[in-house]
Amino acid sequence: MKDLLSNILSKLHLIIFLYGAWSFYTVYSDYETQLAEITQQRPAIEDEIKKAEQKLGQIDEFRKNVDQTKLRVNEVFGNIEKVQRQLPSEINDIEVLDYLSKEGRSLNMPELEPNPREEQPLGFYISKQYNIKGKATFLQFVVFLERINGAERLFNVKNFKIITPVEAQKGRFQVVDFDTTIDTFKFNSSHKESSGVDEIVSEIEGAATERKPRGRKREAAE
Repeated sequence: MKDLLSNILSKLHLIIFLYGAWSFYTVYSDYETQLAEITQQRPAIEDEIKKAEQKLGQIDEFRKNVDQTKLRVNEVFGNIEKVQRQLPSEINDIEVLDYLSKEGRSLNMPELEPNPREEQPLGFYISKQYNIKGKATFLQFVVFLERINGAERLFNVKNFKIITPVEAQKGRFQVVDFDTTIDTFKFNSSHKESSGVDEIVSEIEGAATERKPRGRKREAAE
């Protein structure tokens, strides 16, 4: 028994060495397996990184042009605000109706009937329509529209309809019934125009953050 124990003790260092070598081989084998997996994944990871960098390059190019784009857009919206300030602040129905009626009387159109409608907000300005009905010769009606076009206040002829009466008429010139709608405008003080540039930049920057390659994958590839 003592001889057996002595024999085992004399070979203990060899047993320990073999066990250590086996443990080292096991760990090294696992490392080689992981390294092989990473090596196989490396082309796909590098391709993903390359695509992400390309997209980031496009975003950087966009950012370089943002300042110029902002200047152009701000110039356009500055002109819009300038036009907005040139529009009257209020629409006085009495003044508008009096102007239309006076122009009708000066052209011998006594049956002119202008009627105001509701105001309609349209962004930086507010539109108000007036429906006008009456009787006149075709020439009188055309001259009436020309005078409206030359007025100090901005008017827009939205539509018109001319109807020839069925009953027979006396006189040299044919009298027609007309029905037209015109717009006039005032600025909308409660509206602030937005260029949309800041929103676009925010979306681009958000997309850049989401598409940015992860540092952990890059380290693994290396």
